[in-house]
Amino acid sequence: MDRLAQTALSAIRQMQDNKFDLANNLANVNVPGFRKDLPNEGNAGFLKELDKVSAKVLPLETDRRLFSNESGSLQNTGLETDVAGLNEGFFYIQPENGQVALSRRGDLGVNAQNQLVNGVGDLVLSDGLEPILLPNFTSMSITDIGEVLVQQPGVPDGELTSVGFIGSTTSQLEQLIKSLDGNIRKIDGTVPDPDQTGKFGQGYLESSNVNAIEELIRNIDMQRQFEINVKLIKKASDLDSAGAKLMDLPT
Repeated sequence: MDRLAQTALSAIRQMQDNKFDLANNLANVNVPGFRKDLPNEGNAGFLKELDKVSAKVLPLETDRRLFSNESGSLQNTGLETDVAGLNEGFFYIQPENGQVALSRRGDLGVNAQNQLVNGVGDLVLSDGLEPILLPNFTSMSITDIGEVLVQQPGVPDGELTSVGFIGSTTSQLEQLIKSLDGNIRKIDGTVPDPDQTGKFGQGYLESSNVNAIEELIRNIDMQRQFEINVKLIKKASDLDSAGAKLMDLPT
């Protein structure tokens, strides 16, 4: 009966991890460009030798946090500082006190240092993986290949100044995972080199690819599974107790 209890406990542990992913997905359902977390990879490992009757199996997880790269829906905001990826490409960001990462978040703005940033203050990087510095401007345009153009005060209308290209890539997407800080990088913690294959749409935002209804249904299903496994553990305990009583009967 010990194995039955261990199996149920392992299932409960896996559900706890899935609950974390689900909660994170729901918390970010309104974050532009957010990529839905998927269940962690893992396999089975033995705590004791295979040839022992008491061998126990528990799930062993990896550090690979997978995500769904399905596109979110496009929302027409009309704001010149909003930009959406129109293909599967990512652009480059520099989180505060973090390593360079990839992102689809396109609610852009300008920080106090006149650098291009996203909605949480991450630096948006150029094709040379450097911050994009903006001069004083009255309007901004972002082309479909990510070139950032500004209209400066005192300059005739229509004479735009190029301040650089938003770095982008569509390469090595199959190697991308979410790092422990929640940002997207390759398995080894690095990012692919910019290849400028991303396509951009100014005045649009890509929504999160999280479907809130699906996540809530998944939550209900996990709750039912949790209750079933709790009952299995209790059943295993009852069977152990009954077996112990039988062993104590006089012969």
